[in-house]
Amino acid sequence: MKPAFIYWFTFYNLASPTVRYRGQYPLEFLKKNYGIDSYFVYPGYRFANIWLFMKAYFSALLFPKKDSLIVFQSVNSNFIYANALKLLAVVRKKQCFYDLDDADYLRFRPDTIFYFIKNCSRLTVGSTELLKNLSKLNSVATLITCPVPDLGIVKQKRNELFTIGWIGDFGTGHKESLLRHFFPSLNLLPFKVRVILLGVGKQAEYDFLMEYFKQYTNVLPEIPQDIVWTDEVDIQQRIMQFDVGIATLLDTEFYRSKSAFKMKQCFNNGVPVLSSDIAENNLFLEHGKNGFFCSSPEDFAQRIREIKEMKDEEYARFSAYARAGVNRFDLRFFCDRLIATYEEHYTPS
Repeated sequence: MKPAFIYWFTFYNLASPTVRYRGQYPLEFLKKNYGIDSYFVYPGYRFANIWLFMKAYFSALLFPKKDSLIVFQSVNSNFIYANALKLLAVVRKKQCFYDLDDADYLRFRPDTIFYFIKNCSRLTVGSTELLKNLSKLNSVATLITCPVPDLGIVKQKRNELFTIGWIGDFGTGHKESLLRHFFPSLNLLPFKVRVILLGVGKQAEYDFLMEYFKQYTNVLPEIPQDIVWTDEVDIQQRIMQFDVGIATLLDTEFYRSKSAFKMKQCFNNGVPVLSSDIAENNLFLEHGKNGFFCSSPEDFAQRIREIKEMKDEEYARFSAYARAGVNRFDLRFFCDRLIATYEEHYTPS
């Protein structure tokens, strides 16, 4: 039996991609397609935030709605909000899931994260690396990959000026992988390319990149600063401009724990991807079908050239194959897995 209601307590507001893609969008989908209502709560000092928290919290703690599910998403602090939720996890353990999509225990104090993992009835995670590393703290753990909304925005053909794209948060460690693996490949290309970087938010990062690309006379960099990240239609239309997407990651526990989200965003819009051969990316990319694995600047340069020089029919096959796997990570897949996980240990309330 599917849950009749969901209490969803997340760790941050809608500025966080994790909160939007793993919280807000699935809850909207569950309401529209399954009739499952919810309280969607995130911390804040405004009256509206405090009022919603109080209403949801005391409802879940004292009089939980019939057949309800309680989810704590990536809560990791040790402040009032998190400590109140710890009590809720103890009192309503059978109804509680802890959901984690990043190895946050490596960048924050892990105490709170481990507390929720141990004291919730089930752990849901976004990658096989997280599943492997955290199952020892909660043996009832389930992999539910992070979803991308399928809005039907699909690439139709390549640009006249071949365009390479990347999306992410440049300042959170991705700078090193791009500088080491991808950017040097551009100097090996015998033709002009446009490079779109979505997610360079700080002025110092923008200045660094514009100065960096001066050494590449064949590169036209585009680093937009006007992105409204909560406008999902605009985000997907920007990704659709890519002829090929880039998904480089360093081979560390933190990056192995990622959920291949950049890759899935590109595939969702029919864009092939060049990727590091690393978990979780190697679960979604099929070498020679929807992109290529690359381990060096020379590899990236070779595959960029190969995709640029493909006949239109072959490129269309790559694009179509990228789209063909959307049902492995769309909102319906995520919601079905969440409901199935609930049903596995459902007890009537």
